[in-house]
Amino acid sequence: MMQKAAHKKYFLITCCLLFVFVWNACVHAGVLAVGAQPVATVFVGGFPIGLELKPHGVIVVGAAAVETELGSVVPQIPLHAGDVLESINGHTVANTEDIRTALRAAEDMTADVCVRRGTALLHVPMGLILEDMTGEKRLGVQVRESVMGVGTVTYVKKDGSFGCLGHPIVLENGNMAPCDTGWAYACKIVGCNKGARGKAGELKGAFVGGTPTGTLRTNCRSGVYGTLNEFSGGTEVEVAGRKSVKIGKASILATVGNVTESYDIEIIKTSVQNSVSDKSMILRVTDRRLIAATGGIVQGMSGSPILQDGKLIGAVTHVFVSDPTKGYGIYADWMLQNQ
Repeated sequence: MMQKAAHKKYFLITCCLLFVFVWNACVHAGVLAVGAQPVATVFVGGFPIGLELKPHGVIVVGAAAVETELGSVVPQIPLHAGDVLESINGHTVANTEDIRTALRAAEDMTADVCVRRGTALLHVPMGLILEDMTGEKRLGVQVRESVMGVGTVTYVKKDGSFGCLGHPIVLENGNMAPCDTGWAYACKIVGCNKGARGKAGELKGAFVGGTPTGTLRTNCRSGVYGTLNEFSGGTEVEVAGRKSVKIGKASILATVGNVTESYDIEIIKTSVQNSVSDKSMILRVTDRRLIAATGGIVQGMSGSPILQDGKLIGAVTHVFVSDPTKGYGIYADWMLQNQ
């Protein structure tokens, strides 16, 4: 009986070991995966897009001169560039006219200015200045109502939702620009300042028409996301996981003139990452056409999709100022995960 029990014990142990071996082999081969998701497919972008982000308030740019009876005065303001001014004396501020209205209602020459600085909401007391020509009270602050820029669309999903840039739009203080509301616009590339060692180049883009072609919903570490009103589709590809990205030949899609084209690059380094970063890989432009046209990677190319083995593996994010043929890219699955 004891011998029979021992054989049964060894049999069970052998079965367990065999199961573990087969399971690990299948997971490694991609046959099995805990919580596995269906393979994602998207339409690759590569075309330019105009972006306008509007915060809940107005953005402080800096101090502004006020013409007084004693001459031009530029005040020492207690606000920082990049602060978002949300209210004055309890009056909500959404645009510059709201500032004028709130200051007209001020009972004296002081104001309680509420600003958001990063994640902190601050109440800052400020003295007002009387403008000589109009007789109106001024803060002496230059503001803008939104943040505008040009980038490149990385991908579009079948429902029209898209991801672009691969990195956040930031304010003067380095904080991510808030996106309470936002709009996407059709855009065309009208020129290029070539990049050179020590100087980043730039694609010159212009918004086409004044009517938005989509809406924006978030600006985060992995890019800007929104939904296009209309999209006719394009080339549909699979999205590769970051672990499958390898050193070697690849390509990017970018629009330098009026046509979106594929350009040869080389992935020269990849990083093992467990959290979102817009510097996931290092790439080098090898395509002579792109180098001749732009010097390599330039501002405005952020978001240009990176393809390897026919799959979307990432997006261009930054250029090396010391060498414009080199730059960083973000893994595509970071962008998909954070949408």
